[in-house]
Amino acid sequence: MVGTSVNLLEDMLAHAETQLDRSNIRYYPGVRGYDLALSQPNTVLFSTTRTPAREAQFHWVGPIAQDQVVLLPRRNTPLHIRSLDAAIEQGLSVAVIREDIGAQALVEAGYPEALIRPAMDNRSALHMLLHERVDLWAYSADVAKWIAEQEGYSKDIVTPLYTLSESYLYFAINLGTDPQLVAELQHAFDSVTSFSAATQVGSDG
Repeated sequence: MVGTSVNLLEDMLAHAETQLDRSNIRYYPGVRGYDLALSQPNTVLFSTTRTPAREAQFHWVGPIAQDQVVLLPRRNTPLHIRSLDAAIEQGLSVAVIREDIGAQALVEAGYPEALIRPAMDNRSALHMLLHERVDLWAYSADVAKWIAEQEGYSKDIVTPLYTLSESYLYFAINLGTDPQLVAELQHAFDSVTSFSAATQVGSDG
């Protein structure tokens, strides 16, 4: 697996002097990964949006980055909305991933269930959108563009249309995990990110 968060976690595990490394990281579809992190001690889910509704479900280590969850149409789709009410009035269907922050944001806002279309994972949601099975996709703007590139498309094949929420991404850790290990990982995160920031400042000078 590759990606900024993967590299960061690998550095954290090394700094905390655990026996874990990149080989212990597994990819699962969104719902499966979320369920595992909820049920299995010593499991980390990332990158995960920290919200009030999720606060008591996990230990949190971070923040990794700021994130925008948006409604994304296909490129060149002539859609214009200034509110969710406008999207509802137009009967716009939205691909979501169950338990994902995009799905939760729509449900909490009262978006009609009949217009919400669950996808197996983020790649399935992208293909639902591009094959015109839905009008919009509710997901992280940055991750959606990354997924598009991974699937062989231009990252601009999807374009943010409306922002559902702005929040921070974290490593979400199962509650059954030893709190001492969680504290060590937070300390490792602070040390690694501080070092990275200092290195960046030094290179810019």
